Amino acid sequence: MSSGEVLDSLARFRTSDAQMHQRVRATTTLGENEMRILSYLLRQHRDGNVVKPSEISRHLAISSASTTALLDRLERQGSVERISHPTDRRSILIAPTARAAGDVADIVDAFETRVTEAIEALGDEGRASVLRFLDAVADAADDIATSER
Repeated sequence: MSSGEVLDSLARFRTSDAQMHQRVRATTTLGENEMRILSYLLRQHRDGNVVKPSEISRHLAISSASTTALLDRLERQGSVERISHPTDRRSILIAPTARAAGDVADIVDAFETRVTEAIEALGDEGRASVLRFLDAVADAADDIATSER
């Protein structure tokens, strides 16, 4: 397999991923970051984890003010709820609502299931190779994005 074939496959993935997200946003009226928040919350909720707003900020690499604005909008739409932290009165937790689960979870779960099946089919050595490749691609994107020209 040539480098060109890998680059073509990466470009195809990026296009398909963007189109999938665009279709999901169109059917759910969610913006990109709102969709990312709900996907993250649903995954964390499914794994039995609670989520603080600061964790969402870190996950999306956005400011706390941006996170608050997005959470406010999602709360108005009925997609998330703010819950008092059970042991820290000053802290709140963010949870997806049943409505969010119904609107988004099926799509997110279907995609993650198919990706997980593809990952499992790789075996340990294949997964290690993919991890190295994706880390290198992410590092390249980060380096280009932060370099001064």
